[in-house]
Amino acid sequence: MADPKTRFPVNPLVIRAASGKLILPAEVAGKIQNFESTSEGTLTSIRGPTPLIPTGVFDTSSTYGNMHGIFHARLEHSTLNRDITLIHTGDSIYCHQGWNRAAPLMQLIGPRGSGAKIEAPIADHTRPQFPTQFELTDRGIVIVPQNRSRAYFFDGETILPLGYDRAPAPPIAFGPETSKSDEPNREGYSVDRSNITGTYTLNRDFGFGRIGTIDTYTHDNSLGGRLIYGSYQGAVQWLDHFGNLSPISPRSNEVVLSSQRKSDAVPDVLLKHLVWLGIDRGPDGTVARRLVRTKDLKNSGSSSLFIVPGNVGFGTITPEANVPDNHSKVWPDNTPDAWLIAEAPAVMPVPIFKLCCFGMGRLWIANTDDQPGAIIPSLPGRYGTYGSGSVIYPDPNGGEITGIWSTAGGMITTTRTSTYMIVPSDTGTGFVPAALSADIGAVAPSSFANMPNGATIWLGREGFYMYSGGQIQLISEDQRDLTDRINWARAKGACAVFDPATKEYRCWVPVDASTENNLCMIFDGQGWRRRFGEKLADVCVTKDHRRYTLGVGSARKFESDPQNGVWVLDHESRAYNPDGRTYKIETGWIEWGRSQVRKSLKTVYLSLRESMKGSATIKVYRDWRVTGTPAYEDSVNALLYSPDDPPPFWNETAFASDEWVKKRPYWKRVDLHLPSCEVYKIVIESTSPIEFMGLAIDEEPKRGGHGSRIP
Repeated sequence: MADPKTRFPVNPLVIRAASGKLILPAEVAGKIQNFESTSEGTLTSIRGPTPLIPTGVFDTSSTYGNMHGIFHARLEHSTLNRDITLIHTGDSIYCHQGWNRAAPLMQLIGPRGSGAKIEAPIADHTRPQFPTQFELTDRGIVIVPQNRSRAYFFDGETILPLGYDRAPAPPIAFGPETSKSDEPNREGYSVDRSNITGTYTLNRDFGFGRIGTIDTYTHDNSLGGRLIYGSYQGAVQWLDHFGNLSPISPRSNEVVLSSQRKSDAVPDVLLKHLVWLGIDRGPDGTVARRLVRTKDLKNSGSSSLFIVPGNVGFGTITPEANVPDNHSKVWPDNTPDAWLIAEAPAVMPVPIFKLCCFGMGRLWIANTDDQPGAIIPSLPGRYGTYGSGSVIYPDPNGGEITGIWSTAGGMITTTRTSTYMIVPSDTGTGFVPAALSADIGAVAPSSFANMPNGATIWLGREGFYMYSGGQIQLISEDQRDLTDRINWARAKGACAVFDPATKEYRCWVPVDASTENNLCMIFDGQGWRRRFGEKLADVCVTKDHRRYTLGVGSARKFESDPQNGVWVLDHESRAYNPDGRTYKIETGWIEWGRSQVRKSLKTVYLSLRESMKGSATIKVYRDWRVTGTPAYEDSVNALLYSPDDPPPFWNETAFASDEWVKKRPYWKRVDLHLPSCEVYKIVIESTSPIEFMGLAIDEEPKRGGHGSRIP
């Protein structure tokens, strides 16, 4: 029997991070699977998940289709002051209305005949694609389905297409058309009355006109003036419920004012009225229209279109639109050129796009249908309005935009092989791209997340990168054994979230030729872990006191018969019992620095905290061999508690008991014998929940010198 005095302990190993490298520090594991960190610095088994929506609504009866996206936001601006959960499944997008509703899910967008608020086609397939993109602004949520679908805007009450994808038809202009004679004729809109006395050149009911250019320096009028030959054109813009502007319509026909004099009248009576007919009505969601007009094209020196004020007098500019409805088709115009002050912004149609991000007071859209390398900022406050000529091409090679993310320094924009920062230009107008890397890019736009220290993490072609302090660095080199297994043809669908409860970055990726995101890689700021059990197409965190992580996809309950659902991760309920997981901690090769000295492994001490009753399997591998049967395995004696002094257990201890609130640590001793090792690796596996603190080891040196290597 070995003398205990000859034993020496290996210091307690507080294992919190894993690495796939062969040579590791003693406190870095080779694998940590299905554990999450706690606020007290321990590792605890992952729980759940549990369905977000109770059974009988969208349950296990395959009511869900292919899952494409999920998003949660709190809309403080809404009159309802409500939180919103959006779910994209199949060819429809739903809003979760609460568990107490007869129909907890309200269909916002769906196919024709579905009864959705907006009946529009959304492609539904499982080809490689980005997850549905959602973006919160100060006025509502932008929804961007993929596969050539239009983007939408939802403020909690109203949902509309984002902006306008086409321009109105041009209006028709009418005015006092004049012949070559000196007097006005009787054709057009502003004609003489039969009993005109010479005071007016227009109908008395209209009053004096204000449109036209008067030459006050001519001498062929005894009263000092005449109307100069001129012309005008107009156009129309739509305005929707959210304040977005459409592109300006093509210009109207040119209305001409011929030169005119009248010897017995003051110059003002020569000015004219115009009328605009056929003002195009906008699509659903249009609340007003804006009439824009040129100044005198022949005499003003400008051909620009200006907003016609809606209020007549003193040049007052209407802030939004001068036709405050979507019904009228006629608008009388008596606005002088001097009142045309605000130039109408040139707006482009909203394109089909794949990515968006809110930052610097604008909604940035990227990867448009016809320009994959483009990024376009909206007008400030008008998130569906994009100025003509505002397109930015960050990559001079025209690479497809694969990521866009707002940071304190600007807007990170990536292709698969490059990274740029979009910043305001030095001139104070517009934006310019600044190159951060010509070799590092991103593959998955939904893999971006911010850490508490302000760093940004995303998935690139070589692994996970972090941007911090103006520098980009690869942070997953230790996990190359995993990142090399990623199915890069499907990696564009990877999704990630920063969990504020555990302070971890979590990213679900497809590995080993999987078409689904079947592995979650976890980074806590110091090291990596991994988790299995969910195959999620998208994830989000609730922006409220709950801080739940929500995911859409399939979960452990359906491993044998996968069904899609909406899940609350890391939570359980009595109404749903998920399949069990295997919790695993695998150390590195312990004592590799002393591998030339053989030693015998005698005892392993596990430092745990009370949790569920259960047992573990302890395996030990030796001398760099990890294939085949382990050198030692015990699944009988490795109880996770001491029968002589059992701790309080979950589901057995009284509710609110101080014993459970103050869960105590304890040591669990496992005796084993593994003689004459160079190095050894300990693997702890359990299907019972564990809260793990660390482990310690007792060794005994091999007697008789270093010995010889075991063949």
